[in-house]
Amino acid sequence: MPKLQLNPIVLIIINILAPSMYIFLNGSFLKIYLVIFATVLLLAMGCYKIFLITALVYAGMEGIIMLSSIFHPIESFALFLVVLQQSVPCFGLVFALMKKYSSAELLSSLETMRIPRTLVVAVTITLKYIPTFAREFKYIRESMRLRGIPFTLRRPVKSFQYFVVPQLFRCAALSEEVTAAGLVKGIDAPIKRTSYFEQKFRFTDALILVLFIAGLIGGFVWYKK
Repeated sequence: MPKLQLNPIVLIIINILAPSMYIFLNGSFLKIYLVIFATVLLLAMGCYKIFLITALVYAGMEGIIMLSSIFHPIESFALFLVVLQQSVPCFGLVFALMKKYSSAELLSSLETMRIPRTLVVAVTITLKYIPTFAREFKYIRESMRLRGIPFTLRRPVKSFQYFVVPQLFRCAALSEEVTAAGLVKGIDAPIKRTSYFEQKFRFTDALILVLFIAGLIGGFVWYKK
């Protein structure tokens, strides 16, 4: 079965619209709607691992929320999870966006939206730096293990310091590397940039957006009756 190929702009628009809709739509409807929509998209795009992780995280949160009605001391934590759980489907789509598309593909798509280039570069770097940030954390943890420095909850401040300080130095170094790479690729050139990856807005992309917006409008009309 062929995997669904979407323009990255579609996922970006969905992730912009979805959280803002909690102001206008019934929370329970939007929560269920986003779960179903994100599940269908992730499976259609072939992001099975991301779907599985997202589903497990969502189910774990739901379990803790249900348990809070019996075990009252965790009610405040469960209340925090209720808010966070609403964003889990969006996080799944963001991780799919970061995994399936390269920086060049994201830049090519965003530049078709006629938004300032500074914003285009900022969004692209942010999306691509998240997996880099996680990878750097793994390196730091491995380095701590080799030096015999344990990460213990008995000394959370000191343990956290061992993680954060090296990460800050790596962030500074990586920002210089990213800037240099962008300059070499002509990111600051005043002319229109060309790209090997030509991201066109296809019929499938428009259909997915129309279905998503139609579902939101349908939910709004239904709960206003």
